[in-house]
Amino acid sequence: CTDPTAYSGYNPLANTDDGSCIAIVNGCTDATACNYDALANTDDGSCDLPNGCGDALYLEYDPSVTCSDASACITLIVNGCTDATAFNYNLSANTDDGSCYPIIFGCTNATAYFLESIEVVTGTCTDNFATGGVDLFYTISTVAGILAEVTSGNYITQPFPLTINSFNPLQLTGQSVSLAVYDNDDLFWTSTEDCGSFSFTPMQQGGTFSSNGGGLSINYTVMEVPANTVTSTDTIYVYDYPFIPNVVYDTLNNLIYTSADSIAMQWYYYNSPIPGATDTFIQPTFSGVYSLVVVNEYGCASSSLEVLVVICDTTYQPMLDDNGSTAWMLDSAIYSNLQWYGSNGIINGANQSFFPATVSGLYYIVATDEFGCNYSSESVLLSTSMNSESIPFSGIVKVGPNPVSSGSPLTIYIQNAEFSNVTIVLMDLYGREIIRRVVNPSFFPYRFTSQEISELSNGLYFLDISFDENKIRKKIIKTGTN
Repeated sequence: CTDPTAYSGYNPLANTDDGSCIAIVNGCTDATACNYDALANTDDGSCDLPNGCGDALYLEYDPSVTCSDASACITLIVNGCTDATAFNYNLSANTDDGSCYPIIFGCTNATAYFLESIEVVTGTCTDNFATGGVDLFYTISTVAGILAEVTSGNYITQPFPLTINSFNPLQLTGQSVSLAVYDNDDLFWTSTEDCGSFSFTPMQQGGTFSSNGGGLSINYTVMEVPANTVTSTDTIYVYDYPFIPNVVYDTLNNLIYTSADSIAMQWYYYNSPIPGATDTFIQPTFSGVYSLVVVNEYGCASSSLEVLVVICDTTYQPMLDDNGSTAWMLDSAIYSNLQWYGSNGIINGANQSFFPATVSGLYYIVATDEFGCNYSSESVLLSTSMNSESIPFSGIVKVGPNPVSSGSPLTIYIQNAEFSNVTIVLMDLYGREIIRRVVNPSFFPYRFTSQEISELSNGLYFLDISFDENKIRKKIIKTGTN
């Protein structure tokens, strides 16, 4: 490569360009940005990083946001009456929809009484050593039906007293109220403990009163309400959700569209709103999961089913480099599935980012992304270099274990020979020096510690052993978990 502006591969000593230059591909290299470009190798400062909430369904929505941050969208909009003095005040609402209407007071000439709450002070059930504290459930009823109920599957874990005020106030007319309380003792089988039950007739006067029976001791509160001689009528409108939009992916024209008609639409990519994507169609640019949210004129929203889009880049080829006998893929980090091929087809077990040839010939790699897109590289010619194992003198040099895994030391033996100091150099696949040592013969067999081996990344390494006029190269394979 003779191009000094190339991204990589430039050789200042070369005088003939062999086409090995890897060109600069400008783009956004930050994977957290909305416009991240997986093919870019040089960041051009164009990254559009998350800068707020771009989802109009949340209170934090900011129309100026160009790249939505899901963590910035916190509070969903809940429409309703937000006036605490209004009769229909909605504590859960955070956006006023103009539906508030006032409390109307008037003159009264009669009184009504309502059972407002029951506090179960004690019961006959107790904590169970095996299952823990009491898991209470109950039923409150009158002859008209069940007033309040918590089922066994939704028990409340707490000690007595148990306060029950989840029912609408019951107007008292002299009727009897029945209360039954139980303890869920399920462990490996169904088991229920009876805490007590009885019926009582609440007092028809305002205040808090006590009653006992059937193993239970309770306090109950009666609310006194003057009869209102003024009546008021209002209309409450309940609106349905819009129909779930039917989304179609036209693979021929690379277009996702819907026939749904709604007052507002928002397309999503992996549950994150796509800025400006508010039409009935969208042309996807990246593989992934897309969906559509529609909102009707009443503010009710529905979401479509997710659509998986697969877009394979027909212009991309994996980039290979080699040293004559071993080839490796430069951009392998973005692919989870790799496979090497030779002139006779697939090479079983050759699934690493590098491939050392044992037979001279043409080789290429096929990279498969998470969406199933296959990308094939150009072929490279590899030749087998002389293996140090075939050199007669190397018979006295042994290295083991090979392959070597994390947690194991690597030992070098030089047998039956007299020699001077030994230079040991461990290099990675790209020829970069990892370890260099000059070792006195008295220290042989020499050992790389298990800690040194564990710090190495998995892959192929070259070990050069030089002494006197001899230089022997061994291929070392590092495996295992770092």
